[in-house]
Amino acid sequence: MRSDLGEQIPGTYPERLTRAGAYLAEMLESYGLPVISPFELFELIRLMYEGSAGKALYLREESPTAETVSSLRTNLRKSGLLLPDRDYKGRMLRIVSNPDLPADDIVCLADPTCYISHLSALQRWGLTERTSNSLIVTRPDRVQAIDQLNAIMRERLGQAKRTPCPLKYITHPEKVRRRSVTVFETKLAGASIAVRGEHAKISAIGQTFLDTLQKPDLCGGMSHVLDIWEEHAETYFEQIIAAIDRSPVALAKSRAGYILEERLGKKHPLIDGWKKFGQRGSSRKLDPAAPFSPQFSETWMLSLNV
Repeated sequence: MRSDLGEQIPGTYPERLTRAGAYLAEMLESYGLPVISPFELFELIRLMYEGSAGKALYLREESPTAETVSSLRTNLRKSGLLLPDRDYKGRMLRIVSNPDLPADDIVCLADPTCYISHLSALQRWGLTERTSNSLIVTRPDRVQAIDQLNAIMRERLGQAKRTPCPLKYITHPEKVRRRSVTVFETKLAGASIAVRGEHAKISAIGQTFLDTLQKPDLCGGMSHVLDIWEEHAETYFEQIIAAIDRSPVALAKSRAGYILEERLGKKHPLIDGWKKFGQRGSSRKLDPAAPFSPQFSETWMLSLNV
């Protein structure tokens, strides 16, 4: 153990915990979350160095080095206070003193680019009574996700610029907290909001409806999607219209237009504008998973194969 991390002290923590390790352990307990990324751990250590605690703990460097971070992490691990998370392994660290949380929170804490979506979001919004053991989350494709992570680091690091523990693009395990996880990666990840009182994010209500048209197979199938739209689209009409209109996906506009106008009898100037996105003579279908049907909407140029 490095001498500049302080002498070993007795007390609340195990005897082998150093003075700096004990201070960091208290910071982790105050952090309040069950898991922390290596990047966020570095941020806490940096705060310890830059604050008044740095001088009180006789820390010699002005800022923590990779070796310092490794030493402190090893000290906390050997003291049983900071362990590799059982699902994410070393990609996330488990703060033993803090109570655990459900998979919904843990997945979003592990990956700040992802959000709960599709059938899982429909459940959260109260739009379906169907249940699923799988937690479905959406995140950007790898290139966009890495760009987002880099932007988060630039914002958080400020003048520090660099870190020995960068935020990394992670692969989610098949199960988190004994719950199956399905990850949908897309170049068109949409709007999401924080869940009040939780650490999870969920697709915004308009985005949730948009997702049902783009990936109905992740939402219980197109027949179920139509039931959801027929029961709830009136309530969230303006949010749906706005989300569909922002989408660059022409087929989503055609499907939404058909459902809203021909099935639900809804009118709106933006709906009229979506008609130009139809493709005459195309083989586009309302349900992407079902065979093509000769029953056809001439207005929306869709095979009505549901």
